[in-house]
Amino acid sequence: MAAPVRRVSFVTVLLALVLIAVTVGMAYRGWSYYLLSAEARTEHPDFRTLRATGFIGNGYGWVAALLIVMNLSYLLRRRFGGFGHMRVWLDIHVFTGMVAASLVSFHSAFQLRAPVTTAATAALAIVVMTGLIGRFLYALAPAGHRERLKDALDAVEHEFPGKRDPLAKALGDHPGPNVPANASLVRCLFAIPSWRSATRARLDIVDALVPGKVTRGQRAAIKELRIAAAADARASGVTALLRSWRGLHRFFALLMLAAVLLHAGVAWYFGYRWIFS
Repeated sequence: MAAPVRRVSFVTVLLALVLIAVTVGMAYRGWSYYLLSAEARTEHPDFRTLRATGFIGNGYGWVAALLIVMNLSYLLRRRFGGFGHMRVWLDIHVFTGMVAASLVSFHSAFQLRAPVTTAATAALAIVVMTGLIGRFLYALAPAGHRERLKDALDAVEHEFPGKRDPLAKALGDHPGPNVPANASLVRCLFAIPSWRSATRARLDIVDALVPGKVTRGQRAAIKELRIAAAADARASGVTALLRSWRGLHRFFALLMLAAVLLHAGVAWYFGYRWIFS
């Protein structure tokens, strides 16, 4: 049986729609206010409500801080295991991070004045950016790549008798780089050209050894072989890169948490406590 192909799940689509709805709702609520300059905003009727220290503006910040703390529960799930599928936890991790970033943008009213605020916002932006790249690498990382390549070669042999062995030998002559799982981020990045080169060579091999005019079934077998051969070529490099990238993302996440807690502590000290005021 071929390895399952990762598809966009219903949960992912639902969370994306919720993120869009939340962002659009906040923009609609204060569109006329956010378009004004800092000086003109003081005359806006919603100034005391939507400014960073206002009831709604400050509320955005506290909700964002809560989501950031919840977001880091994903790290505990990865380390100690627990309830739920890992992919669902990853989707929720990305979702809460994106919603928090959106809330922070509206909390600051798209203005950064204090050093602590700037540091917290910059840290969050870096975490979101590294997180999105990590999510892309996770989707790129092959699952069961060796079994999938074997099944794809078997399917090609069924459609093109006698082609399996020449294809297997030619693909084996162009392996991807063997990157250790504990390789450093720098080493993983330097390995990218190697597995990209191996991927291109393998795709050329499949295209060269299989005739161009084919039936629908043959076309499907060729397509699956191209995907499986490319996934196998980059498997070691992408897996190691994802592992090291997670370490970088985790480091910035901890820095962000410290900056957010400092920002929230300063806000609490000066009395900006939202509903607790």
